[in-house]
Amino acid sequence: MDTCIPESSGWFPGITTPMSAHRMQRALMVEYEGCTVEEVFGGHEIETTQGTCYAVETSEAIRFRRPDITVLSEAIMHELRLIPGIGEVTAEKMRRRGIRGISDLRTHSRFGADARVIADAADAQNWAFLEAHCCMRRSPSDNLSLLFSLTTPASDLLFVDIETLGIFSRPAILLGTGRIQGTYMTITQYLLRDIREEPGALSAVMAEITGTTRLVTYNGRAFDYPFIRDRAGYYGIPTPDTPAHTDLLHHVRRQWRGKMPDCRLGTVEGKILGRYREEDLPGSLVPWYYQTYRRSGNPGPLVPITEHNRLDIANLPLIYERLLEGCLCPQV
Repeated sequence: MDTCIPESSGWFPGITTPMSAHRMQRALMVEYEGCTVEEVFGGHEIETTQGTCYAVETSEAIRFRRPDITVLSEAIMHELRLIPGIGEVTAEKMRRRGIRGISDLRTHSRFGADARVIADAADAQNWAFLEAHCCMRRSPSDNLSLLFSLTTPASDLLFVDIETLGIFSRPAILLGTGRIQGTYMTITQYLLRDIREEPGALSAVMAEITGTTRLVTYNGRAFDYPFIRDRAGYYGIPTPDTPAHTDLLHHVRRQWRGKMPDCRLGTVEGKILGRYREEDLPGSLVPWYYQTYRRSGNPGPLVPITEHNRLDIANLPLIYERLLEGCLCPQV
């Protein structure tokens, strides 16, 4: 399908004031007057058990690299604090006595039994048991928690970011997912042309979450995934067992909090990746722009919403890579 994008189409200077937000919205309304959502985005409809939804797919080249799984095994065997009864003070005393890892405690009178359980699980690559144990013993922001993501093949990582009309029982209006497929990242955005399409979009996202999926999000533990799960529950849509989840915000705070004015995603993109969004719609304005689309039927206000969401998802694997580098080389 031919897309309806006028010759003058382009992004605007960064939206920093209410006046510039109004100006951009008015310009978009003029630019896309007479166009339909389908003409602008060139997406396609998907039939789900909960009805129809509209999906926009894009793909871009990506060079995605992660360390070998042996990095995780070594980190586990050197983390004495995984053993019940060993905290930071005790671990430091043991290191001064020459105890460098869990293997050195196999015959210890007090800690030997737990040390053998962990060592045997590592030898057997029982990652599920070890990750669950790590979650009980260590913080979600611990480097070891991030390294457990290496147990998931790149193709099973599901990068997720959503846009909503607010919090506390408000609808989700755009649910975006991203998958690494070789040297490309495919981004699928389930865009609601009408609020009545929310059940279909939620069903489509749930279908992407399988037993081997690991979610990768930015503040998704506190917001995105609970929001998706709760909205699905509102419609009676079955939800899968809680998937493995790597929330990058926890690790950003641990590694870079003192090096940036804040830990917002846009700040991290600029300060760490060197990618500055000079032409971006702030997330706080998404509900206003979407409501303008609903009232007018003009798809113009949807354009910066979808681009904002697409950039959020496209940058997640890049931040994830840099965080892994920081785990292995703390000086980076």
